[in-house]
Amino acid sequence: MISAEIHNRELKKLPSQYIKENMLITTSGNFSTEALLCALAAVGADRLLFSIDYPYQPTKTGVEFIEAAPISDADKEKICFRNAEKLLKL
Repeated sequence: MISAEIHNRELKKLPSQYIKENMLITTSGNFSTEALLCALAAVGADRLLFSIDYPYQPTKTGVEFIEAAPISDADKEKICFRNAEKLLKL
């Protein structure tokens, strides 16, 4: 049970801001331009990771999807590998 003290605290940020700062979204299983653009608008390119659900999805399909996506080359670079490098400290 949550105590009244904790329950009545006011958040310092909007819930959406906590999500943007603490969660990452992958493209795996959803090669949809609309979904990609929605995720990009919601959390930004810094919070997206390109992935493929191998062996259930063909690698070629995923690569063709991200290469054709109507987003900037800078965002593609972040999504395809820069964000993973940062997250995994590579």
